[in-house]
Amino acid sequence: MASARCSASTPPARPAHRPSAREAMLDAAEAHLGEDGTLTLDSAARAAGVTKPGLMYHFPTKEELLGAILDRVAARYEREMLTLVTARYGESTDVFAQAPAAARHLAYLDWACTAELSAADLVFVADPHLRVALTESWMRQVEAWLHVPVGLDPGERARLLAVRLMADGLWFDRAAGLLGDVAQEAAQLREFAGALLEGDRR
Repeated sequence: MASARCSASTPPARPAHRPSAREAMLDAAEAHLGEDGTLTLDSAARAAGVTKPGLMYHFPTKEELLGAILDRVAARYEREMLTLVTARYGESTDVFAQAPAAARHLAYLDWACTAELSAADLVFVADPHLRVALTESWMRQVEAWLHVPVGLDPGERARLLAVRLMADGLWFDRAAGLLGDVAQEAAQLREFAGALLEGDRR
């Protein structure tokens, strides 16, 4: 009987990996932004199925909400590019920014060809009033990923920049819906970029 009473008083186990209320709101807000291309505190609250005050308990301003989405987008990018730089290019590192510059740029191009993207990935331009602050935050993150060592040969710097611009264009156009699936061309783009970084100008 004693064991039965103890069992009855034990609270039911929570489902594993249950997202927090904050993360669930971010999931809903990011999904809405990806579908609609715009986001307000009101639309984010409706998408999450909560009241606006409930949303604002976690995100008091639109800037904080968009900033949180930007942070999670950046974290996802870094995880995915780290997987590529270690699996495809054989770099043994737990930090993407510490891999060699050529491997980082090639992994970025790889990722831009194959990642799942939507309008939510362009979060830093989602609000014209917040564009400057969000863009500055985004650029700091991108520069951390794609920094070029000081003193690098100018020709090599230019080739790295060319690969970065290829990847930037693919990423932006695919996120904006201006370019369809390029997975079939990914291998050829990798080959072209690799030859470019090796100085092959044929």
